[in-house]
Amino acid sequence: MVPATYKRILAIPEVRIPLIGATIGRLPFASGAFAVVLLVQAATGSFAKAGLVDAAYAVAVAVTMPLWGRTIDRIGQTGVFVITTAVSSASMVALVALAEGGSALGPMMGASALAGAFVPPIGTSMRTLWKNLIAEDALRESAFALDAVTLEVAFVVGPLLIGLVIAVASPAVAVLTNVCLAVVGSIVFATSQASREWRGGTHDLGILGPLRAPGVVTLMGAAAGIGLTVGALELGITAFATSHDARALSGGLIAAQALGSFAGGMAYGSRTWHGPAGRRLAMLGAVLTLTVIPLTVVPSLPIAFPLMLVSGIALAPTTAVIYLMLDHLAPSGTAAEATGWVLMAVISGVAVGNAAAGAAVGASGPHAGIAVALVGALLTTTVAWLGRGRLQAPDRLVPEVEPVG
Repeated sequence: MVPATYKRILAIPEVRIPLIGATIGRLPFASGAFAVVLLVQAATGSFAKAGLVDAAYAVAVAVTMPLWGRTIDRIGQTGVFVITTAVSSASMVALVALAEGGSALGPMMGASALAGAFVPPIGTSMRTLWKNLIAEDALRESAFALDAVTLEVAFVVGPLLIGLVIAVASPAVAVLTNVCLAVVGSIVFATSQASREWRGGTHDLGILGPLRAPGVVTLMGAAAGIGLTVGALELGITAFATSHDARALSGGLIAAQALGSFAGGMAYGSRTWHGPAGRRLAMLGAVLTLTVIPLTVVPSLPIAFPLMLVSGIALAPTTAVIYLMLDHLAPSGTAAEATGWVLMAVISGVAVGNAAAGAAVGASGPHAGIAVALVGALLTTTVAWLGRGRLQAPDRLVPEVEPVG
């Protein structure tokens, strides 16, 4: 059953098309690494080389997100989507051609990095639209929860879809399928009225832009903790399944967490919340911490599935609160760039979580890798609690100005 708040949001005509486009466009983001790793591994026979190609993509995405955000703030979304969709899609097609042609590692890493550097900023753009689409703060918080829910849908549907394509065709076809999904999602989103009419503003904050706002930096720290938790759990639980001779079940375990996040987001967005959002963020971080603790001592695979489900319950609500506060705390004229910085913090956290959990697994086993996720949850909780004073009022460093264009 769809909550009444979500029905109110979806009843707004301007919301439906960009949200559909964003949901389609996020499917490749959720399953892209899976397809690329298998493509390169099949071509080279090496998971290590496949990991390097995927890492090149992830690093490029993280580095360029704030830059695309700043560009969107200046010129709007449409032109950025035309450029990024064209270059990223062409680069992924080139990667497939290189892999199928037996290319050396360097060119494949270059194509992957170019694809990542120009990945369409659909998450950034969708999150900056909500302020224009929904004026009521309480309902907008539900909108951010709905946004988080659609992301979890992508993380459930995307890998399943691409896994099916690989099963009936090949990793190369799977990568090209993701290219098609990215193009379709970008076109649907960027041609919507809400996206075409959105404009940022100007500011005089210098090169640091939104990073001059203490609240934005605090939210980046909390977001990095979320990324660290997700990245460490992904690797740790995969290692746990592998240690039980059931590596194939690792995808199901990760999907269970996504389903838990979906359920948590649906429940969170179904009601109106009161009180300081900064305190609520700290409380949700504490809930996340409590739900991860049992996984650090999980004894068996049958028990791991419900525990992974529970560990996802606080993820979507926590993400929703972070972006709601960012909506208020980002200095005028920096909405998209501030979102890009927070997304960069999440992606960087995932990368660190993967690396740290991998080292922990190698040193002490799967449970040590999962314990790294607990560190991420504690980081989110601690940053939110200690920084709650910075999250109470908008960090408006410059006055509102007339939109550009």
